[in-house]
Amino acid sequence: MNMVSSELLLGLAQNIGLFAVVAVVFLQIRGRAAGWPAPLANALLGLMFGGVAALGMADPVRVAPGLFIDARNVMVGLAGPFGGPLAGAVAALLSGAFRLWMGGPGAVAGVTSLFGAGLIGMLVGAAARRSGRFSNRHLTALALLVTVMAPFSFLLLPPDLARRLMDTALVPLSLGNFFGTLALGTFLRKEQERLDLQIALTESQRRFTATVANLPGGVYQRVLGVDGRLRFPYCSPGFFQVMGLPPTERVTLEALNRILHPEDRPRLFASIHASAETLEPWNLEYRIVRSDGEIRWISATSRAAQRDNGDIVWDGIVTDVTEAKRNEQALIQARLEAEAASRSKAEFLATMSHEMRTPLNGILGFSRLLLDEDLTPRQNHHARLVRDAGRSLLTVIEDVLDFSRIEAGRLVLNDTPFAIRDLIANCAAVLRLEAEAKGLTLHAAVAPDVPDWLNGDPDRLRQVVLNLLANAVKFTEHGGVGLTIVKIADTPTGPHLTISVTDTGIGIPLDRQGQLFQRFSQIDRSRGGTGLGLAISRRLVEMMGGTVGVQSQAGVGSTFWLSLVLPESAPPIRGCVPCAAAPPAPRRPSRILLAEDLAMNRELTVAMLLGGGHRVDTVTDGRQAVEAVQRGVYDLVLMDVHMPEMDGHAATRAIRALPPPVGAIPILAMSASALPDEVQRCHAAGMNGHIAKPVDRSLLLDAIDRAVEGAVEGEPAVPPRTMAAPIPLRQPLDLAMLRRLSDDLGEGACVRLAVAFLDDLPERMSLLVAGGASGAESGDVAAQAQQLIAPAASLGLVRLASTCRALCAASRAGRRDEAAGLVRSVLEAAAEGERALRDVLSANRAEGLFKSLAKDIVRTP
Repeated sequence: MNMVSSELLLGLAQNIGLFAVVAVVFLQIRGRAAGWPAPLANALLGLMFGGVAALGMADPVRVAPGLFIDARNVMVGLAGPFGGPLAGAVAALLSGAFRLWMGGPGAVAGVTSLFGAGLIGMLVGAAARRSGRFSNRHLTALALLVTVMAPFSFLLLPPDLARRLMDTALVPLSLGNFFGTLALGTFLRKEQERLDLQIALTESQRRFTATVANLPGGVYQRVLGVDGRLRFPYCSPGFFQVMGLPPTERVTLEALNRILHPEDRPRLFASIHASAETLEPWNLEYRIVRSDGEIRWISATSRAAQRDNGDIVWDGIVTDVTEAKRNEQALIQARLEAEAASRSKAEFLATMSHEMRTPLNGILGFSRLLLDEDLTPRQNHHARLVRDAGRSLLTVIEDVLDFSRIEAGRLVLNDTPFAIRDLIANCAAVLRLEAEAKGLTLHAAVAPDVPDWLNGDPDRLRQVVLNLLANAVKFTEHGGVGLTIVKIADTPTGPHLTISVTDTGIGIPLDRQGQLFQRFSQIDRSRGGTGLGLAISRRLVEMMGGTVGVQSQAGVGSTFWLSLVLPESAPPIRGCVPCAAAPPAPRRPSRILLAEDLAMNRELTVAMLLGGGHRVDTVTDGRQAVEAVQRGVYDLVLMDVHMPEMDGHAATRAIRALPPPVGAIPILAMSASALPDEVQRCHAAGMNGHIAKPVDRSLLLDAIDRAVEGAVEGEPAVPPRTMAAPIPLRQPLDLAMLRRLSDDLGEGACVRLAVAFLDDLPERMSLLVAGGASGAESGDVAAQAQQLIAPAASLGLVRLASTCRALCAASRAGRRDEAAGLVRSVLEAAAEGERALRDVLSANRAEGLFKSLAKDIVRTP
């Protein structure tokens, strides 16, 4: 083998250098055609590699007389890794075709060598793509394979030519293929990586520019140097737009000082330095003043970082929040206006309550006094009509005020123990006379598994049940009304109860049932009402955590129901909460100062007080009341809240400022406003209690007795506001129901009925005991108990009526043991009720009792 001459090496180096220049030029073209379709770009790359290989064959390197070599295999082998399979195939085909065109004895061997190099390049390129990148390992493998493959093509040459090539060209050809592939491949790989980085950088910049352009503000970088200078190396176009600066202006500290609002400038720079010291994120809202004088709100947010050289860098965004600030101010203004509207509404309700209750107080009070006089039957009838109309108006007022309180969220439910059976019996007793007057039957029943005592708001629950019962009686002309309560489940918080009111009335069409519980909705306007009763009932039940509903069929009847969970409660301790009403005690005559500006109300209240045995002095405003308590000696002051010169609140505060004992005199407020806020204001002013107009005489006299007795016993003038004791519902005598009976039948008839009942009661008890002791048929005992229910309930003997009703149900169900125990309970209830009723009659208080005004809704004491 001959040594390689310097001429050979020089020619080979020139050939490879030419290939490299051409390849670099191609890579530049490829970089500019990055947006072309991939197949087209790869095909062009293959043409370039194949063309360079053809140029090499056209100007080969002479290694001996008649023997030439070139770098065709290097170029074709590199086409696959750098251009993909398509480039490798195109390069092999183009260079192979050129070699065939050149002809000669080595044409077949040359074409075979080119196809082999192209196949090797495609295989190595596929392996590199699977691994993710064309590495040095792949390039070395490609160089070795191309170098080893070339001598095998000598087998296709004539023997003498093959022998000469082996002797003279093998070494330079192998060295050229191996080192040429390594050198050119490394160069191309570096160029490819550089081009890929450039493309990635360009794409990254494009994405950054697009993102910044779509941000709802501007992006900036702020640098606080160690020298204390504040610079802005980068500000996006949005920054200039938000800040109102010209896009061509350089952002400097002077430019920012020019647009910053003078009031916000110190705060902004102080916050920047604070963030620089702590490296905490910098967030600030401040104002700028644009060149046209418009003030805009800017919100800036950025994160702080410290460079190695000590500079503090903030990268962040600025946004224009002027509209958000305006909306915020609008919301604040709207909230203030809503609060003002709520206060106005409350004041309007208080005023309307006062303005409506004040004349109504006179209407109801004087109609009651008229009924106490000796009137002709016609006059008595007219007076009763006036009284009934006043009651209806009072119901309307109460409905409107209740609904307004609920809508305003001012109605608060109480939570106190109560006896559910007494409540149901009380509700049934209230409507029983009205039902019987229409020829209707009214039945009430409580399932045995319903607990006796529950926790909740008995007044509001009674209001709902009475509303449903009153509607049932109103809209029923034939048949009857039923009130039932059953337990449907036990829950962790208490029994789940369903209270149902069923009637055989006119029924409700299906298409009208959805309107029932809406405010001001009425099915039959000819029957009167405000259309608020069911709406109030629904809201009250929902406040209790329950639901209401209706099932009805036109012409058949309706069932209104409410379902709610009420916690079970233990019975109140006897002695702490009495279960029996104490006999009425004689009232202690007191000297009372009445402060009332309206003559009609003064006359009515004075009549009530004189009838209760009290002595009364009157004044017409708060200032006169303050002067009067300093001149005279009074046991109590009745203070109207709304008066000229000085109102009741101011007068009370003035009296409380006086030295004792004058400053400690009991003061009761009298106001036509029954809203909770008004009651709270009265307590806050120093008053001992609140009496709502229209004034109920018995409630007024009872309140006076409590206040005066408390003062005599040394209790504080303004007692501490503690939790009220549970309402004693299980009582022998309900005075309010007795008053209602008196109003409906007249005083004389009511007294005669009470006396007749008391005279007949011992005989009925004897029959009941005899029936129970002799083991008579359960129907006889039930009949005896049934005959006692209606008269007992009418006279207000609610415990006796409730116990008789339970005895009747147990007897008819055949529960003999339970019935025997209930007979003893009936005897005890009868004895207690007889004593309470006889005490009322024998104390010669019938006149004062039966002349008092009955309420539309009976409130159990």
